[in-house]
Amino acid sequence: ITWERVLLIAILSLLALLGAAQDPAAAHQDALEKITVGDNAATVASLELMPDGHTLLVSAAKDQPIRVVDVSDWKVTRTIAVNGYPGGPDVKASAKGAYLLLRKRYIADWNMNRDQTVRYEVLDFASGRTLFTIANAHDVRIAPDEKSLYALEGENVTVRSLPDGNEISRIVVPLTRSSLAISPDGKLIAVSHRPTQPQLETVPSMRNDKRGLKPALKYREMVSVFNVADGKLVGTIAEIYDVIYTMGFTPSGDRLLIYSIPDSRFNQGTAALSAPTRQGIVNTVAMPTMEALRIGFMSAMNEPQLELNAAADRLALASTEGFNRRKLYVYDTATGDF
Repeated sequence: ITWERVLLIAILSLLALLGAAQDPAAAHQDALEKITVGDNAATVASLELMPDGHTLLVSAAKDQPIRVVDVSDWKVTRTIAVNGYPGGPDVKASAKGAYLLLRKRYIADWNMNRDQTVRYEVLDFASGRTLFTIANAHDVRIAPDEKSLYALEGENVTVRSLPDGNEISRIVVPLTRSSLAISPDGKLIAVSHRPTQPQLETVPSMRNDKRGLKPALKYREMVSVFNVADGKLVGTIAEIYDVIYTMGFTPSGDRLLIYSIPDSRFNQGTAALSAPTRQGIVNTVAMPTMEALRIGFMSAMNEPQLELNAAADRLALASTEGFNRRKLYVYDTATGDF
């Protein structure tokens, strides 16, 4: 993937998410401008737009530095050195932009049915200095107020203070899996986990499906919501999901988005699961009622990046088409329409 191709995708993302193109036809690729950033040709790992709306972070493979780009003129204003990321880091900015959260990427991930535990690193954005590292975690999120951080480690969500990384408390979540999300007000945390039989009995589609009970216990997942203040369970969403790769709340906190893909051992032999990429779906849950809505967004990428605009009425979702071809789909979040 060349810098020109990645920046082509970046500009499409900006047009879709920053509202630069009011007419959907204006986002057509023929209207895009190709931009070259710097002289590095390494494979790009991730793109992250800072909260200021004009600073773009571009990370790359082979321990190349993170490039800080001003999108007003596409100039590299500075670089941030990284170490130990041969596949390049995934980079996420905190809500106010004070911190960067780096996640190690594997060049080849052979465990397609669960995210591996990986290294996470917290950086001070202003100085580029590493504050602390979490050696092995499934998922890590920085709280909206930037005062704490939540790490999914084993069957615990570890709460750490910022900027020192000291452990404050733990929220115990039995049968945890790979994903968590924090509500915009910082009061709720959603965690994916394997279901128990009593939990499955709350799911309408499972109540009369005795044959589906055993494989659901083994191959599928559910999501529970906890109160951050005391770590107590608020409730479990009455819906069953495939392998959950990522979750996120809308900016207003009225929706929880859950992206999942089928376990490769579940319903073996179907054409969809034998393909190089499996069809995934982003499901929608109304919050705080925890009602599973029948609105979904499709992608053909094992672990796509998804982004909402500020109004949360548009969702940009990465996908694939054919061999090594990438597309960016934009959906209406209220209706699920493409």
